[in-house]
Amino acid sequence: MQRAAALVVLGLWLGMLFASWVIAAVNFRTVDRVLGPGQAPELATRMAPLGADDRRVVLRHLASEINRWMFRRWSLAQLVLGLAALALCWRSGGATRLLAAAAVLLVLAQLLAVGPIVTLGRAIDFVPRPLPPDVARRFGLLHAAYVGSDLLKGVLLAAAAWMLAVRQAGGPGEG
Repeated sequence: MQRAAALVVLGLWLGMLFASWVIAAVNFRTVDRVLGPGQAPELATRMAPLGADDRRVVLRHLASEINRWMFRRWSLAQLVLGLAALALCWRSGGATRLLAAAAVLLVLAQLLAVGPIVTLGRAIDFVPRPLPPDVARRFGLLHAAYVGSDLLKGVLLAAAAWMLAVRQAGGPGEG
Protein backbone atom coordinates (compact mmCIF):
# COMPACT_ATOMS: atom_id res chain seq x y z
CA MET A 1 0.00 0.00 0.00
CA GLN A 2 2.86 2.37 0.79
CA ARG A 3 4.41 1.80 -2.63
CA ALA A 4 1.09 2.53 -4.31
CA ALA A 5 0.82 5.78 -2.35
CA ALA A 6 4.41 6.65 -3.29
CA LEU A 7 3.60 6.03 -6.95
CA VAL A 8 0.57 8.32 -6.71
CA VAL A 9 2.60 11.11 -5.09
CA LEU A 10 5.48 10.72 -7.56
CA GLY A 11 3.04 10.66 -10.49
CA LEU A 12 1.22 13.74 -9.20
CA TRP A 13 4.52 15.56 -8.70
CA LEU A 14 5.81 14.61 -12.15
CA GLY A 15 2.51 15.56 -13.80
CA MET A 16 2.37 18.93 -12.07
CA LEU A 17 6.03 19.55 -12.93
CA PHE A 18 5.28 18.95 -16.59
CA ALA A 19 2.15 21.14 -16.35
CA SER A 20 4.23 24.01 -14.85
CA TRP A 21 6.52 23.91 -17.90
CA VAL A 22 3.57 24.03 -20.28
CA ILE A 23 1.82 26.83 -18.37
CA ALA A 24 4.96 29.00 -18.22
CA ALA A 25 5.51 28.66 -21.97
CA VAL A 26 1.85 29.24 -22.83
CA ASN A 27 1.75 32.42 -20.76
CA PHE A 28 4.42 34.01 -22.96
CA ARG A 29 3.05 32.61 -26.23
CA THR A 30 -0.36 34.02 -25.36
CA VAL A 31 1.07 37.55 -25.47
CA ASP A 32 1.98 37.15 -29.13
CA ARG A 33 -1.33 35.44 -29.90
CA VAL A 34 -3.37 38.18 -28.18
CA LEU A 35 -1.45 40.91 -29.99
CA GLY A 36 -1.48 39.05 -33.31
CA PRO A 37 -3.74 39.32 -36.36
CA GLY A 38 -6.80 37.96 -34.51
CA GLN A 39 -6.54 40.62 -31.82
CA ALA A 40 -9.87 41.52 -30.21
CA PRO A 41 -11.02 44.97 -31.42
CA GLU A 42 -11.78 46.01 -27.84
CA LEU A 43 -8.22 45.24 -26.80
CA ALA A 44 -6.82 47.09 -29.80
CA THR A 45 -8.88 50.17 -28.87
CA ARG A 46 -7.82 50.13 -25.21
CA MET A 47 -4.17 49.50 -26.04
CA ALA A 48 -4.07 52.07 -28.87
CA PRO A 49 -2.41 54.79 -26.73
CA LEU A 50 0.58 52.48 -26.33
CA GLY A 51 2.97 51.80 -29.16
CA ALA A 52 3.20 48.24 -30.47
CA ASP A 53 6.48 47.58 -28.64
CA ASP A 54 5.09 48.93 -25.36
CA ARG A 55 1.97 46.74 -25.66
CA ARG A 56 4.13 43.67 -25.96
CA VAL A 57 6.36 44.73 -23.04
CA VAL A 58 3.38 45.36 -20.77
CA LEU A 59 1.72 42.04 -21.59
CA ARG A 60 5.01 40.13 -21.27
CA HIS A 61 5.45 41.77 -17.85
CA LEU A 62 2.01 40.46 -16.90
CA ALA A 63 2.95 36.96 -18.16
CA SER A 64 6.18 37.18 -16.16
CA GLU A 65 4.32 38.16 -12.99
CA ILE A 66 1.92 35.25 -13.43
CA ASN A 67 4.85 32.88 -13.88
CA ARG A 68 6.67 34.35 -10.88
CA TRP A 69 3.60 33.85 -8.71
CA MET A 70 3.17 30.31 -10.01
CA PHE A 71 6.80 29.25 -9.51
CA ARG A 72 7.01 30.66 -5.98
CA ARG A 73 3.90 28.73 -4.94
CA TRP A 74 4.90 25.69 -6.97
CA SER A 75 8.26 25.58 -5.17
CA LEU A 76 6.47 25.33 -1.83
CA ALA A 77 4.03 22.73 -3.16
CA GLN A 78 6.96 20.70 -4.47
CA LEU A 79 8.56 20.77 -1.06
CA VAL A 80 5.40 19.26 0.43
CA LEU A 81 5.13 16.67 -2.37
CA GLY A 82 8.84 15.92 -2.09
CA LEU A 83 8.75 15.34 1.64
CA ALA A 84 5.68 13.13 1.24
CA ALA A 85 7.38 11.18 -1.56
CA LEU A 86 10.55 10.80 0.48
CA ALA A 87 8.61 9.57 3.51
CA LEU A 88 6.72 7.07 1.36
CA CYS A 89 9.88 5.88 -0.42
CA TRP A 90 11.95 5.68 2.74
CA ARG A 91 11.16 2.03 3.50
CA SER A 92 11.99 1.02 -0.07
CA GLY A 93 15.57 2.04 0.65
CA GLY A 94 18.33 1.89 -1.92
CA ALA A 95 18.14 3.84 -5.13
CA THR A 96 14.47 4.78 -4.77
CA ARG A 97 15.14 6.56 -1.50
CA LEU A 98 18.21 8.26 -2.97
CA LEU A 99 16.30 9.43 -6.06
CA ALA A 100 13.51 10.90 -3.92
CA ALA A 101 16.05 12.57 -1.61
CA ALA A 102 17.94 14.03 -4.57
CA ALA A 103 14.70 15.45 -5.98
CA VAL A 104 13.94 17.09 -2.60
CA LEU A 105 17.45 18.57 -2.51
CA LEU A 106 16.85 20.06 -5.96
CA VAL A 107 13.62 21.62 -4.70
CA LEU A 108 15.51 23.17 -1.77
CA ALA A 109 18.12 24.57 -4.16
CA GLN A 110 15.35 25.97 -6.37
CA LEU A 111 13.69 27.59 -3.35
CA LEU A 112 16.95 29.46 -2.79
CA ALA A 113 17.26 30.37 -6.48
CA VAL A 114 13.70 31.52 -7.13
CA GLY A 115 14.17 34.73 -5.11
CA PRO A 116 17.15 36.02 -7.12
CA ILE A 117 15.48 35.01 -10.40
CA VAL A 118 12.30 36.89 -9.47
CA THR A 119 14.22 39.97 -8.30
CA LEU A 120 16.38 40.12 -11.41
CA GLY A 121 13.43 39.33 -13.67
CA ARG A 122 11.44 42.25 -12.29
CA ALA A 123 14.44 44.53 -12.65
CA ILE A 124 14.78 43.74 -16.37
CA ASP A 125 11.12 43.55 -17.43
CA PHE A 126 11.15 47.09 -18.81
CA VAL A 127 14.81 47.34 -19.81
CA PRO A 128 15.15 47.78 -23.59
CA ARG A 129 16.32 44.74 -25.52
CA PRO A 130 18.89 43.50 -26.09
CA LEU A 131 19.85 43.44 -22.42
CA PRO A 132 23.31 44.57 -21.35
CA PRO A 133 25.59 41.51 -21.74
CA ASP A 134 26.38 41.12 -18.03
CA VAL A 135 22.69 41.25 -17.06
CA ALA A 136 21.66 38.91 -19.86
CA ARG A 137 24.38 36.47 -18.83
CA ARG A 138 23.37 36.54 -15.15
CA PHE A 139 19.68 36.04 -15.89
CA GLY A 140 20.49 33.38 -18.47
CA LEU A 141 22.63 31.46 -16.01
CA LEU A 142 20.03 31.63 -13.24
CA HIS A 143 17.24 30.63 -15.59
CA ALA A 144 19.29 27.81 -17.12
CA ALA A 145 20.20 26.47 -13.68
CA TYR A 146 16.54 26.48 -12.65
CA VAL A 147 15.35 24.82 -15.87
CA GLY A 148 18.20 22.33 -15.82
CA SER A 149 17.45 21.34 -12.25
CA ASP A 150 13.78 21.00 -13.17
CA LEU A 151 14.67 18.64 -16.02
CA LEU A 152 16.96 16.63 -13.76
CA LYS A 153 14.23 16.50 -11.14
CA GLY A 154 11.81 15.14 -13.74
CA VAL A 155 14.30 12.38 -14.63
CA LEU A 156 14.82 11.53 -10.94
CA LEU A 157 11.07 11.36 -10.30
CA ALA A 158 10.43 9.21 -13.37
CA ALA A 159 13.26 6.85 -12.38
CA ALA A 160 11.98 6.54 -8.80
CA ALA A 161 8.44 5.86 -10.03
CA TRP A 162 9.71 3.31 -12.55
CA MET A 163 11.74 1.51 -9.88
CA LEU A 164 8.74 1.38 -7.54
CA ALA A 165 6.43 0.20 -10.31
CA VAL A 166 8.81 -2.55 -11.42
CA ARG A 167 9.35 -3.67 -7.85
CA GLN A 168 5.60 -3.59 -7.19
CA ALA A 169 4.90 -5.68 -10.27
CA GLY A 170 7.56 -8.13 -9.09
CA GLY A 171 5.22 -10.43 -7.26
CA PRO A 172 2.47 -10.98 -4.74
CA GLY A 173 2.93 -9.66 -1.27
CA GLU A 174 4.93 -6.67 -2.47
CA GLY A 175 3.48 -3.16 -2.46
